[in-house]
Order: sequence, then C-alpha cells, then structure tokens
Amino acid sequence: MKRTALTLLLVPALCLAGVIRVPSEQPTIQSGLNAAVAGDTVLVAPGDYDERLTWPGRDGIVLMSEKGADSTVITASNAGRVLTMNAVNYSFATMVRGFRIADGRQTGSAAGVLCRGTPIFLNNRITDNVALQYETGGGVRADGSPVFGFNLIARDSVQVRGMAGFRYGGGVYCTGSGIFYANVFADNAVFDSLCSGFRYGGALYLAGGAPLVFNNLFLCNAVRMTDGSGFAYGGAVCVDEDASAYIANNTFVGNVCSAHITYGGALYVPYGASKVKNNIMVHDSCHGSGQGGGIASDTDAMVCDYNDVWRNYPNDYYRCTAGPNSLNSDPLFTGAAFGDYCLSQVEAGQVEDSPCLDAGDSLLLTSPLNLDSLIHAWTTRTDSFPDAGTPDIGFHYDVSPFTAVLEEQVRHRQHQGLRLIPNPVTENQVELKGTPGTRLVVYDASGRSVADCRLSVGEGRVLLDISSLAPGVYLVRSDAMQDPGHARLVVQR
Repeated sequence: MKRTALTLLLVPALCLAGVIRVPSEQPTIQSGLNAAVAGDTVLVAPGDYDERLTWPGRDGIVLMSEKGADSTVITASNAGRVLTMNAVNYSFATMVRGFRIADGRQTGSAAGVLCRGTPIFLNNRITDNVALQYETGGGVRADGSPVFGFNLIARDSVQVRGMAGFRYGGGVYCTGSGIFYANVFADNAVFDSLCSGFRYGGALYLAGGAPLVFNNLFLCNAVRMTDGSGFAYGGAVCVDEDASAYIANNTFVGNVCSAHITYGGALYVPYGASKVKNNIMVHDSCHGSGQGGGIASDTDAMVCDYNDVWRNYPNDYYRCTAGPNSLNSDPLFTGAAFGDYCLSQVEAGQVEDSPCLDAGDSLLLTSPLNLDSLIHAWTTRTDSFPDAGTPDIGFHYDVSPFTAVLEEQVRHRQHQGLRLIPNPVTENQVELKGTPGTRLVVYDASGRSVADCRLSVGEGRVLLDISSLAPGVYLVRSDAMQDPGHARLVVQR
C-alpha cells in the first residue's frame, strides 16, 4: 500500500464554500443560483419547480438535489427552455446533479438545456423536451465540451413541420470534445413531416472536436421523415465530418432511420478519423434507401473493430468494413434487477456464454479517462461481478462496490465534508478544502485502496500529492468528523 506525501503551505486559510437551501433559505432555484458565488452548492429539496432558469455569469456553482431525480423536477411546463447556461464558458467546477429537467418547449435550439464550456451533468433525467422548427438539440445544445454521466436522456426531440433545411440532435447536439459515459438515450427523435431536407442524429449529434462516447445505452432513437422524403443519417448517433470521435463499449438496440435516403440505423460516421470499438448493434434499421442498418460511413479508413453487429436491417455495414475481430452473432442479452442488457454467462447462472464475453479490446486512454479501469469496475453479468481481464463487448452497468458511497451528501454545517480543487485534475497536486481530518484513503475504480495518507492539518492550505496516481476515477475518503467525508476525484493527464 502506497503512502502519498502531503505538503502544507502556510498561507491564510480560504473561506469554505457555503450551502444555499431551496426553498427553506431561498424560495426558488433561480433565487438560490442568484445568491450563490463560486464554490457554493445550491441544495434543492424534493418537489416540482416550475421555473425557466438562467445560470448566473459565475463559474463554480453546484446545483444539486437532496433526494435525486425521482423526486426533484424542474419543468418549463411547455412554455420555454428549462435551463440556460450561456453567460460564460463554464468549467468542470460547474455542475448540475440529480434533477429531472423536463417539459421544455422552445421555438429554436435546446428546449431542455443550453450550455457553454465544460460543465458537468450527473444523475439527471432530461426528458420530454421539444425544440420546434429550428436546428439543433431537442434536449440539450452544448456549445463546448461538457461531461454527461449517468443521465437518462429520453423522449427529447427536434420537430419540424413543412420546413426544408438541416436539423440535428434530437437528444443532444454537442459542438466540441464532450464526454458522454454511462448514460441511457431512449426514444429521442429528429421528427419531420411535409417537407424534404437533411436530418441527423436521433439521440446524439457530434459536431466537432474529439468527443468520447463511452459505455452508453442507445434504445429506440430515430430520425424520421414521415412523408418518405429527404435524407436521414444516424438513427442514434451521427458524427460530423469535422469530429474525431471515440465510440466504445456502447449498446445500440432498435434505433431507426426512415426517409427517402437513409444511412446508419445505429451510427453514421462519414469519414475516417473516428474509432468505433467494442460496441453491440442489433435490430437497428434503415427504411427507404436502406444503407447500413448498423453502421454507415463513407470510407474504409475508419477504425471499426471488436464490434458485434447483428441482424440490422437491411444490412449491417455500408461503406465500411468489419475489422478482423468483429462478430456477427446474437449477443444473448439477459435481464437482471438492474437492467435488461446483461450478457448471458454460465458463471452467472445462464445456460450459455454470450459471444461478446471477453471479446473486446483494451480501451486504455491516458486522457480524459482511463477507460479500462472503469470497465473493470462495472459489469455485464446478472450477478453483478465486475468485468475482469479482457473487456466484454457492449454496455456495462455500474454496480461497483462503492457506488452508493459515491453518492456524496452535502454536509449540513460549514466545517464538514471534503472537496478537491481542481477536479478533474491534470497536474500532480490537488487542494483539499472542507475538513480533511487526519487521514485520507484513496480507492481506485474497482474499490481497491491505492493510497493511505496520514495528515497533520493546521491553519493554511493543504495540497495532496497525486503524482503516483494513474489517470482514472478515484474515491477519496477522510476520517473527518463523526461521519467520514468523501469525494470523487478524476485524474487526467
């Protein structure tokens, strides 16, 4: 077990961040945001909040619900956009966590969320938002490189009636190097009638940069021209020619392109800069011209290997070739209490092994995340054992041993809790804020302890040396107070 050095800098202590409670301290979410400064958390009690929010021009505010998206709803009641975050280019320090963001209806882009920069969205349900007539993002338009993790993005749409032109991203439209991991995209659509035109990306449109689409479920998303005219690309995901996407370990089922000319029932990637690995694509379809019910491209130069592409209509591939390690087999999905897309495995109690078992390739990235460490913390098995060794193909569920611990609670008093700044971190040190206590233990994504640090904390600034940690996701726990503090740390190099 490693011991990690701590450096104490004797500088004046910084004020600790505050917690603003809604509705007990501020009557509305908007008034809570307006009162917040960088480092504050706006903590929202369960309830339905009929608000059309405008985020202040200040970075570093966290908006969090007390009880999660099942009980905390922000709705625009079909009278505008739910959340606008375009005053500045927000950083990773800005976060929205644990809300249902619903029933936005906007003539223009982004009926649910419009954001800029690199804000983080975790554990939300972005649903039933409709962008009318114009171009981009039924649920979300992100002008930048945001992080979306563990969200449900469902039944969002761009709806156009009688207007030719170009429309993109029923669920999400992203202009930069966004990170999308462990989300479920379901029943999102770019929907059109009574005109011709070009329609792209039922669930997700990637317009530029080097986005990462990792370990998501794409279920029954669609690009539809109901009168049979026009062009449709990417029933679930469409990648722009200017983007270099890494699309790995996703599962695509039942996604649809329907128009006069169609490409990519699950995925359309026009040129060769993107990589498509370790994905499952089954029962996706193209109707009309019907080109590439699974994957469509314009070049064989794209890296496309270790995928299981099976029974997509009318064909699995168009203008791209399955790599030598790809499969064309029934993945043998089986259900568990936590989801319907596990893989049949004899060790977990099924009668046969899925061909996707141990059939993937290593995904190691040094930036922005160590993907293999996450895969090895997650599972494709009905008995929830983590995926060890060679990665399985397809979506993995997050049932790691400390999943519940990662759902950190905001402390009731100022001098409790633990915060790490910056987070994610690209350097070799992070600053500890809150009450770090006298001891820290760092766990990797599989729940193993990788560092044990005893602290001598005085008045001043405390820096934690993390030079020994590889890129990845970690849990940092302290023995502060009677209720130990803990925080999630993302290391990027």
